[in-house]
Amino acid sequence: MNTNHNDTMSSKKSLHLPEPDLTNITPLSHNLPSTPIIPDALKKSVNAVLRIFRVRHTQLNDKAETKQQLNQAD
Repeated sequence: MNTNHNDTMSSKKSLHLPEPDLTNITPLSHNLPSTPIIPDALKKSVNAVLRIFRVRHTQLNDKAETKQQLNQAD
């Protein structure tokens, strides 16, 4: 591997950027909206997947609690 000394020296320096002013963020082009656009189909798909995870998480928690309660009853 051929490493240039200048490359290693520059990687040790850090670049300090100012915090962005969120009230003054504008699109890079007049054709771009200032708010993100997510297609409805994608929103529905993501929401469906999240619902499945929530249901599965709830079921797993319920099973663990039931098993713990049964062990404590013994």
